[in-house]
Amino acid sequence: MNIQTKLWWSSITLLLLVACALRVGGLENIPPGLTHDEASNGHDSAAILRGIHRIYFPVGYGHEPLYNYSVAVTTLFLGQGIFTLRMTSVGWSLCTWVLTVALARRWWGRRAALLTGAALTVGFWPLMMARLGLRAPTLPPLLVASALAYDHALASTKQSRDWLCYLLSGLSLGAGFYTYMASRGMPLLYLIFLIALAITDRHKLRQIWTGTLAVVGIAGLVGLPLFLYLNAHPDLEQRIQQLGSALTAAQSGNFRPLWQNITDSLPMLVWKADPRWLYHISERPALEAFLAFAFLTGGLTALSKLKDRRHIFILLWLGGGLAPALLTTVEYNTLHAIAALPAVFLLVGLGLDTLWQKIACFQKKYKTRFAGPYLKTGLAILLSLGFILTGIESARAYFVTWGQNRDVRVSYHHHVVALGRYLDSHPARTPVVITSLYPGEFHDPYTMEVTLRRDDLSLRWVNGHNALFFPRGDARLYTETQSALAPSLSAHLAQHITPDVTLSFQPDDLPPAIHGYRWDAEAAWSNMIASAMKEVFLGPGDTQPSPHNAKLTCPINYEDIVSLAGYEIIPPIAAPNTTVDILTAWEVQTPPGEELVLFIHMLDEAGTLVTQQDQLDAPSWQWQTGDRFVQTYHLALPPDLAPGTYRLAVGFYTRPGVQRLQVKAGPGIVDHVLLPLDIQAKETSP
Repeated sequence: MNIQTKLWWSSITLLLLVACALRVGGLENIPPGLTHDEASNGHDSAAILRGIHRIYFPVGYGHEPLYNYSVAVTTLFLGQGIFTLRMTSVGWSLCTWVLTVALARRWWGRRAALLTGAALTVGFWPLMMARLGLRAPTLPPLLVASALAYDHALASTKQSRDWLCYLLSGLSLGAGFYTYMASRGMPLLYLIFLIALAITDRHKLRQIWTGTLAVVGIAGLVGLPLFLYLNAHPDLEQRIQQLGSALTAAQSGNFRPLWQNITDSLPMLVWKADPRWLYHISERPALEAFLAFAFLTGGLTALSKLKDRRHIFILLWLGGGLAPALLTTVEYNTLHAIAALPAVFLLVGLGLDTLWQKIACFQKKYKTRFAGPYLKTGLAILLSLGFILTGIESARAYFVTWGQNRDVRVSYHHHVVALGRYLDSHPARTPVVITSLYPGEFHDPYTMEVTLRRDDLSLRWVNGHNALFFPRGDARLYTETQSALAPSLSAHLAQHITPDVTLSFQPDDLPPAIHGYRWDAEAAWSNMIASAMKEVFLGPGDTQPSPHNAKLTCPINYEDIVSLAGYEIIPPIAAPNTTVDILTAWEVQTPPGEELVLFIHMLDEAGTLVTQQDQLDAPSWQWQTGDRFVQTYHLALPPDLAPGTYRLAVGFYTRPGVQRLQVKAGPGIVDHVLLPLDIQAKETSP
């Protein structure tokens, strides 16, 4: 190995180590929490280890499975957690780095490979994508692997070897279908490449057309199980329905939304990208100025040499990779364009290598002392300085500007992660109740599941504005500022809670703090039930709210799943144009098989619906036998409400299918009970 080879390998190794350090450093703290999509990936990956194997995961509007299975493998070695989730993404990112550098070396030589590796190391876009616990970073390395194997096949002189390379290319391309939806249009790249060769190099076309079709065919066979499954379950891909609105409008003859998407996202690489903070700095271009200049130079070089099949392929790859970002709304376009990332940085390497070659040509043409080694050395210094300054700017932009931004902390639910780490460090095992604006199974609870390392805590989640669980015995209560308990609920806790801890965040955060309490939940429940109203009417249907219906006394059993233990109406006699609070107390007998919704319908004496609320803020996905909770309704009464006796129909229905639970009381089919509500005449001013 000569000195130049040793120097090249040393430089590549150093760049890879720097890239690894930037991607791994502070991985648990930046991003400063978890998005709900990341948390869902963590949950699904843990479920795989419990034996739940899927070809497509329905959580988070639907997503492909390869990333989740790779996280499951990492979890076997590192255990579940934020670091494990993101370390998997780092691993895929480093595969992208290595394979892209290898492809650049094959196409344009060592110098271009070194420049491509340096760009991938210091760029903000690849750094951001590498540290997200999302499935998108699994796509680029498979696309590069496919392109690398395909290029080996095109250059091979042995038939057995080139068919092996075609096979590897097709397998890699097909595996991409299991990564991210942006992969689905990439086989077109190979077909359009054949069309381009029909114009520029028919001799080469005759040599490779069968192998290229084989690549596409193999990819289709690999992806066939996924596509058959999705065809049988079309309701799973909600994300495509959300993102494809512009295409749907275009099919109807309205091209304005599609044109708007294209014009908004077209400048994303060099001028202005994603306006949101979730996966990017708002409106920051995907490429820094130095890299953008190199990319444009590389793009112009490729356009000027379209007889070179490498340049045709890279430009088609660029267009195909950018297409998902151009066809959808401008939000998250740097994420949607993830398939183009290797092509972009290959063009950056080509652009910088082209500049170096121009200098070399200048040197040969003008053999002066200045145009000799000094010019080349000066260019090397400028390039090194450009990479160093770009790396410093990218690191500052990511770790400081983005990582400490308020919108990022809110979007990544950093307060849930902070609470999870606090609970990890707290030795108590008493049941925990957490108030949250996102108590649904796929939201903050999943974030807590990925964060929390212990499994000996009983957790219950509620939206504290309207609901609260009452564990048996002593408990701990943690309330977010934006999900604080409603006054009607707080009144039943005042004598039974003691402040314990406050987790404070930055003043402009949402929430700025989480307040923790020690809580005698048993005493609070007993006192509340002792003062609650128990008398209800049996309501066979909403059209029969007569006060002469049979009277019952709580508890009222709903299909042996949940029972009404009592209720409270505040104020007991209401007036028009006011708000009345209805507290309903419940005890769980058996966890339900389907998600439940609790409804309350206010009916007049004729059975006409006056107002209603259908919601359950103590979600049923987490119910366990023996659970107790209160659901509060804040009914706004119409200003023209006539005085008299009204009834509140109370019951449950399943969210899928909207099937009401039956009340086990008396003959016939009964699906709700009726609570009395008296409305007095509206006071008039003297």
